[in-house]
Amino acid sequence: MSKSRFLDGIRSARVELESVLAGCDERALTERQVPGLEWSAKDVLAHLIGYDLAVLKAIADLRATGTWTWGWTAPNFDDWNESQVGPRRALGYAAVRGELDDSRVRLLAELERWPEVSGPFGRDTWDLEKSPIQWIAPHERDHAEMIAKL
Repeated sequence: MSKSRFLDGIRSARVELESVLAGCDERALTERQVPGLEWSAKDVLAHLIGYDLAVLKAIADLRATGTWTWGWTAPNFDDWNESQVGPRRALGYAAVRGELDDSRVRLLAELERWPEVSGPFGRDTWDLEKSPIQWIAPHERDHAEMIAKL
């Protein structure tokens, strides 16, 4: 897969999420629990912010030290997720939404800087089966589908 197709997948997943959000009112997004989760849609957005920021941190770590690790350990994501969602619960929906938009702009700008032949995670960066960040678009689509059930 090419870098442009990889990044287009991330962009299209965000468009799908934005479409779902546009179909809901702010009160529902802030107060109603997303079916299948213990979070509101606003909490899910905070969760997505955390993942964008984690990828940016991993890239910064790679630049600084040549190594990186995720802040979570699969399959035990709960503590890490709470560390991302909890501090944003007191924020209003507009603030969380603004941070979500900002984190994605920053992430895409960072990824755009890298050459086609080798992204921040090496030659496999743009490979949907091998990339350490191949999960970004499907993860966001999964959450958009959950929010759509509000």
